[in-house]
Amino acid sequence: MSETKVEKIRFERLKLVCRKALEQSIKKSLSPEQFKLCFPTIAGTDEGIRSLDLARSQMIGFWHENTLKEFDLIFQERNIDTKLNELDEIIQTAQRREQSQSELPAQIDKLTPTELINSTLLDGSESSLENLSMIYNQLCIDNKEMYTELQKLSIESDDLKTDINNSLETLRKEVEVIDSRKDKLNLDELIEKLGQ
Repeated sequence: MSETKVEKIRFERLKLVCRKALEQSIKKSLSPEQFKLCFPTIAGTDEGIRSLDLARSQMIGFWHENTLKEFDLIFQERNIDTKLNELDEIIQTAQRREQSQSELPAQIDKLTPTELINSTLLDGSESSLENLSMIYNQLCIDNKEMYTELQKLSIESDDLKTDINNSLETLRKEVEVIDSRKDKLNLDELIEKLGQ
């Protein structure tokens, strides 16, 4: 974007934060005490404690290595490094622009009130309009998806209601048949009738 070197730090910081969070999680979840509580019988002997320590260290290594690989895969799939590097560039460009504008002599006393108002309005209006347009478009997409999902749920609930009503009607008819019989049914006949 500019001849000035851009310092790209956000992606490296994100990776560092993920690594520290993983190490803290491992430290809390896989402490030697936790392992001994999970395997009290094995921890009852010196040989068992050595075996648990070996198993714990292997598990920590496996968890650490695979989780970092998974983080890298997620970062790669979502193109996180490029996005964060672009964010670094945007922020640093904005900071340089702000510094260069603050160095310009301000001659506010020579501007008319209308020019002052227009300068503050126009300064961010183009990017604001673009941002609002993106938000609006995303909301439209989200609303369409939710509407489609609600339609599906409505159809499913209607089908379920119909099934329940059919089952109730069948049960009502069965009860009427049972009530209409003069002779008494024994329990086995009743269970057999309901099972049909």
